[in-house]
Amino acid sequence: MKGFNKISLRSRLTVLTALVLTAVCILLTLSLIFTYSSKMVKVPDNGLISQPNMLTTQISPREKNEVHSTLNKPSDLALLSLLYMLIAIVAGTVASYFIAGKALKPVSDLTESIENIDESKLFQPIIGFGTNDEVARLAASFNHMIMKLGKAFEHQKQFAANAAHELKTPLAGIIANIEVLQLDENPTVTEYKEVIDDTLENAQRLSSLVYDLLKMNSALDEEHFEIFDAKEMFDDIILSLSESSKAKNIRIENNISNIPLFGERTLLQRAFFNLVQNAVKYSKSNGKVVISANQTDDSVIINIRDAGIGIPENELDSIFEPFYRVDASRSRETGGSGLGLSIVKSVVEKHKGRIYVESEIGNFTKATVILPKN
Repeated sequence: MKGFNKISLRSRLTVLTALVLTAVCILLTLSLIFTYSSKMVKVPDNGLISQPNMLTTQISPREKNEVHSTLNKPSDLALLSLLYMLIAIVAGTVASYFIAGKALKPVSDLTESIENIDESKLFQPIIGFGTNDEVARLAASFNHMIMKLGKAFEHQKQFAANAAHELKTPLAGIIANIEVLQLDENPTVTEYKEVIDDTLENAQRLSSLVYDLLKMNSALDEEHFEIFDAKEMFDDIILSLSESSKAKNIRIENNISNIPLFGERTLLQRAFFNLVQNAVKYSKSNGKVVISANQTDDSVIINIRDAGIGIPENELDSIFEPFYRVDASRSRETGGSGLGLSIVKSVVEKHKGRIYVESEIGNFTKATVILPKN
C-alpha cells in the first residue's frame, strides 16, 4: 500500500479504474457464458427438437450436424468472450490513463505554477484558475495563505525595524555621553557624575526593553500555574503605582472580592500591572481608575476603567501591536517602549484568554480581560 501511494495520482487513478473495469468485465463474461450454457439446445439422437409451447420438429442428419457445430461448443464462446474481455480491459485502461491525464491537467498546472515561485516573487498570487472546481478553490486557498504570510512577513520586518530603533536609541545616548566626556581633557567630577547617571538611565531603559522582548516571546510553563486571589494581586499593583498615582492625584479603586485567578502569577501580575499603569499614565489629573471583576461558570472577567483622554476608534485594532503608539510624542513624554499592551495580549492569550478595549475620546478607556478558571 505504501508503494502504491508513492506513484503518481494519474497512475493510481488508472490502476483503480483498470481494477474496476476488470471486475465488471469478468462478471459480465461469466454471466454471458452461464446464460448461454443454461439455454443451449440439446439435439437428441433421433433428430427431434422439442421445446415447451412448440411443436416437435424433425431435422435431417446434415442439419443436426450444423446445430451441433454452432450450438454445442461452449468452449469456443468462452474463448471469444475472454478475448473480447481482455481487449475491453486494455482499451479501457489506456482510455482511462488519457482521461485521467486530461482531468488532472489543472492540478499539474497548479503544481507547475507553485514550483515556479522563487524568492523574488515569494508572495505573488497564482492566476489563471478562474473556474469553479476544486482546483480553483485550492488555488484561491493558496493565494489566501500567501496573502497572510505576506502580512506576517511585513509585520515581522516592521517589528525588527522598530526593535532595532528602540535598542539603538539608548545605546546612542550612552555612546554620545562617553564621546562628549572624551572631548574634555580635564573633566570634572560633576561631569563624570552626569555622564554616569545618563549612562545608567539609558542602560536601565535598554535592560527593560530586552526584558520586555523576552517576556513577550517566552514560553508558558504550566507547572508554575497556581490559584491566587485577584484582589491581593491588584493591591500589590496599586501599592507599586502609589507614587505615580499620587503625583497626578489619581485614586485607584479595587472593587474585587473573592475572585480567584488561575495561571502563572508572575506573568499575569505583570500583564495587569501594565494595564493599570497605562490607566494611571493616561488618566486626567484628579481622576480615578476603577478595577472590578465578576465570574461565570467557566471564566473570570476583569475590567479596568479610567477617566482618561481616550483612544480614537480607528486606533483600537492597532494598540496591541509591538512598538505601536497612538501618539508618539505623548508616549515619549510618559515613557515606555511601546511593548506594554503587546505583553498584555501575549500573556492573556498564552493563558487561553481574550482581551478587548473600549474607549471614547475625552471620556474613558476600559480594558476587559477574560480568563478561563482552569
